[in-house]
Amino acid sequence: MYDDILIPTDGRANTERAIEEAIDLAGVHGATLHALYIIHSSAIAPGMEFSDLEDAGSEAVDYVAGQAAEAGVTDVETMVRHGLRHEAILDYAQQHGIDLIVMGRNRGLERFLRTSVSEQVSADATTPVLIVE
Repeated sequence: MYDDILIPTDGRANTERAIEEAIDLAGVHGATLHALYIIHSSAIAPGMEFSDLEDAGSEAVDYVAGQAAEAGVTDVETMVRHGLRHEAILDYAQQHGIDLIVMGRNRGLERFLRTSVSEQVSADATTPVLIVE
């Protein structure tokens, strides 16, 4: 049913359950798991460089790949990109023929201040989106 599953990650704890779900689904369906980290320029604090965020992104997607390998899922692609998070996720999904996007939902105070990335992705996606609480 699913050949390519995308798990966008920001390296925070709220993505852990989504990562587990995406790995489980990839294992069941024999799918390629795509781990994606998006660097948004607004995330740069004073004194930080893009390279700092690229390192954090690499660590986040490498963590997903490591968790997948432990679960027996070896067909994993990792990518760190720059852009607006929801747009970059949707672009990646379209470019790579993604069948399912699995995302965590932010439960922090930030969700009251602006629309979450998962809500933006699910509203605009042409492929199914699974949001994991």
